[in-house]
This record gives sequence, structure tokens and C-alpha cells, in this order.
Amino acid sequence: MATKKIPGHVERVGLFGGSFDPIHFGHLILAEAAMEELDLDRIIFIPAGVSPFKTGSPPGASSGKRLSMVLEAIKDEPRFSVDDRELCREGPSFTIDTVRSLLGDHPGVRFIYLIGADNLADLHKWHEIEELRNLLDFALLDRGNVTLGERPEFPVVRRRIDLSSTEIRERVSRGLSIRFMVPSTVYDTVMTSHLYLSPSHGND
Repeated sequence: MATKKIPGHVERVGLFGGSFDPIHFGHLILAEAAMEELDLDRIIFIPAGVSPFKTGSPPGASSGKRLSMVLEAIKDEPRFSVDDRELCREGPSFTIDTVRSLLGDHPGVRFIYLIGADNLADLHKWHEIEELRNLLDFALLDRGNVTLGERPEFPVVRRRIDLSSTEIRERVSRGLSIRFMVPSTVYDTVMTSHLYLSPSHGND
């Protein structure tokens, strides 16, 4: 059922970028927490094509498989959607290009870009970061794995989650179970497609 818009309301939309290789319950828990704590109307998941910071370690699963897993994982939450424009783009995916494109498609929306707190130290290295900061707001997703100052620059969504895509890939490569780490549909895709049987070295 569509949400009734209040006159004058500026829609607040979270942008959740990442490799999602694979998407897991930690991503979904953080997304739901961000909805609540940042007063978001909805969240758009944006699977990355080739991250500028990971050109030497591409995702273990193909773009199509990662997109399919995200779609399956969020299909029962109407406030979550997925955008595949970075997967369709050749070369490294720069967030500034994605945001400019999204703003053209969604005029009047206020975007809040959700980044892992462990990525904050490299934020100044992002392509055209000053322009990006003019176009949207940032919020940090803190899984309890980094130390933030008493007054972080951006709003912080805190959830202690000891789970990562890297661990999931490594467990699969070692023949260990991931059944309770990912949605059942993602588990089925990983198992039937024989993903991650070779050790991978990325992290997210």
C-alpha cells in the first residue's frame, strides 16, 4: 500500500551502497534501524559495479547474481527497493555520478547516504567529495567495530552486528554453514550457484 504524502513533506530517502557480496541479515538490520533512527521514508539499495577502492579485488559473485540476491532479500519490505545503475555502468562506480543521476530521476527528494563507520576515514578520498556533500547528507552505520569520537560529524545508527560478507564468503569456501547468516533465498542462490567456493579477499 502506497504511503500517503503530506503536503509540504520532503521525502527522505536513504541510499545504501555496497558490494552486497552477498547481502546478509546485518545489512537488513542496519537498514531497518536507519529507517527508524533517521526518520527515512524508504531506502534504495545500490549494488556497486566496481568500487574505485577495490579495483584489484572484484566481487566474488557476478553483477547479476548480486542484484538477484538483493532483490530476493528485500522483496517483502515495500519501503526497500534496489537500483542497478552502477551495475550497468562500465568502469569504477563513483558515488557522485550515481547521486547526480538519481537526483535527476527523483526531484525534490532529500537523499541520505548510508556508509559504514569503518569507511569514514577514507571519505575524503571519494571522487568530488565536496560536491557530493553539497548534494546530500551522510549518516554512519556503526556495527561496533570502530571507535568514533564523542561528537561524530554525521548522525550515527548503532547496532552491534558481528557479521560481514567477507566472513560469509570465507565460510562458504571452507565448507561451513551460512544458513542463519543470510535470508533463505540468498542461501539458496549461494548454494545452487556454487558461489564463493574459492577464497576471496575483499571486505564489506
